[in-house]
Order: sequence, then C-alpha cells, then structure tokens
Amino acid sequence: MSSTAVSGAPPSAGLSFARAARRLPLGVWAYLAAVLLLLLLGPTVAPFSPTAFNPRSILRAPSATFLFGTDEFGRDVFSRILWGARPTLLLALASAAFGVALGTPTGLLSGYFRGRMDEIIMRVMDVLMSFPALILSMFIVVMLGTNQIVVVFAIGIVFWPRSARLVRSITLDLARREFVEAARVRGESAAYVLAREILPNMLNIVVVDLCLRVSSAVLLTASLSYLGIGVTPPTPAWGLMVRDGQQFLQLAPWLVIFPCLTIAALSVGTVLAGDKLRERISGPGRSVSFS
Repeated sequence: MSSTAVSGAPPSAGLSFARAARRLPLGVWAYLAAVLLLLLLGPTVAPFSPTAFNPRSILRAPSATFLFGTDEFGRDVFSRILWGARPTLLLALASAAFGVALGTPTGLLSGYFRGRMDEIIMRVMDVLMSFPALILSMFIVVMLGTNQIVVVFAIGIVFWPRSARLVRSITLDLARREFVEAARVRGESAAYVLAREILPNMLNIVVVDLCLRVSSAVLLTASLSYLGIGVTPPTPAWGLMVRDGQQFLQLAPWLVIFPCLTIAALSVGTVLAGDKLRERISGPGRSVSFS
C-alpha cells in the first residue's frame, strides 16, 4: 500500500501548490500577468527600434513621443527597456531553474543518507557560499568566457548551495516521518523513497524557492551586464543601459533612473509574489526559511 497519503504529509508542505496559487491576492496575479506580457510582447509593442541611431533626437527628455527620453545616440530608452526585458527575464529564469535543479537532488542525497556523504556535500556547499554571489559569478564568467550559457551556468552555481541547504533541511525532517519509515519497512529502495515519498512532499517549497531565486537572478544578471561580462551589445540590457547612462547622469538622469526603476520593480515584485506564495503554502502559523 502506498504511503504517500495526505495524513503523512509534513507540516511544511501546507496547502497544495494549485490551491495556494488560487488564493493569491489579485495584485500578485496582475504583476505576474504584466511580467508575462513583458516577456512575450515587449519587443512587439516597442514604438522604436532599440538600436537605430537618430542624430536629431539625441538626449531628448521624456515626452509624449519618447516616454523615457532618448540616449546619447538618439535611441528611445523605453523601447530599449522593452527589448531588454526578454533576455534579462530568460536569463534569470534559466539561471534560477538551473540552480534549483542542481540543489534539489544534492539536498535530497545529503539529508537522506547523512553521515560521510552529508559531511562532504555540505563542506563543498559551505565553500561555495563563502564567496559573495557577484564575485563568484564574475569569476566563473571570466574564466569560461562571456556568453549567455556561461552566465546561466555561473548564476546557477551561485544558487546551487542555497537551494541544497534548503532541501537538505526539509529532507532531514521528512526522513523521520512515519510514511517514510513505512516505505523502508516495505523494502522500498532509497531512490523510490526519495522520488516518491520525500520529493512530492517538498515540491511546493521548491517551487517557491525557484520564484525567490528569480529575483536574485535578475539583480545578478543586471550586475554582470553593468560590468560588461553579461549580456553584450548590441543586445539591449538593463545593466548596460545603467553603465552607459551614468556618464550623462547630470545632463540626462533618465538614462539611469528608468533602467534602475525597472530592475528594482521586477526584483522587488518577484520577491513579494514569492513571499505571498510562501505564506499560502506554509499555512497559518508556519514559516519556511529561504536563505
């Protein structure tokens, strides 16, 4: 008889993901819809080309024609932000997914088998976490070369130990539960217990972890672009726009203000949406720590 009954579910599992998503505030759904539209339709609705030079419109202040003004080459800042949304969001999503995909099995193995395996894995994770996130991602990109795949790999490595520690802590708790012990008594293999008993009962938390990692990935992606080792020209990138615009900060502050506001809005909005989802999944009176 299968032991994945609801009665054996851990407190941290809380509400099902689908049920928790339905109970999200309307504002969260509006934000997620706006992000999805930005990802899918951003370049389509941009009023101007993001790369076309326009000498007659250099450093125009925000107006009805140029909503966010223009840069030193006469390029429309609003259009460049819309075009830059897709590479930024795709890199952030891919990086977060890669990090969580690495961290989940690592944490499962470490928390379930414990002992020497747990000690070795956690020491490796501690070494990775000892480096500041930006420094570690910069080092990896510089060593492996500047391209989008390397950026995804670098940021994913940054998230790997953080997701692994979260999954390990939940696995340590679940491994002592009755439904897991029952599976062991039935003679189920470790692979079966991990895949069919433990992982389904933490999947909700893993999804929330993924959402919260996206916010950090947006900041790291923009930071790497600002330093010139992330998304490279001619692709519009928010970090590059901030770097190029800072030399005109006093003359044309909109070149820095609007990209920074966009980065902040996306990052903070994703954190708030993930936090609301965490509250719904954890249930009243419970909390789950995401480090």
